[in-house]
Amino acid sequence: MDIKALIENLEALNDSLNSTTIRESDVFKKCVGRFQAKLADLIGVYNSSDSENTTDMKKIISDLKVILEEIDELSSHDIKVLDFVKDIAPTK
Repeated sequence: MDIKALIENLEALNDSLNSTTIRESDVFKKCVGRFQAKLADLIGVYNSSDSENTTDMKKIISDLKVILEEIDELSSHDIKVLDFVKDIAPTK
């Protein structure tokens, strides 16, 4: 999995979530906040270049996938969140 490309896609999604007026509920806002925190975690782990962080990275990516599924379900707009990251799946 190309983590750098994944991070770039997630950052583009983050920009989209921040630039539109789709934040309809507190639950949605909290999901976006959790997404942003996990994205920051992923970037930090990726930038650390520590091979021992592979397990951490897989966990963060799994968490991101769950959060993005929640955002997709909560969004009543046609932004198709999962189109950005439909291939998120940690490799074993």
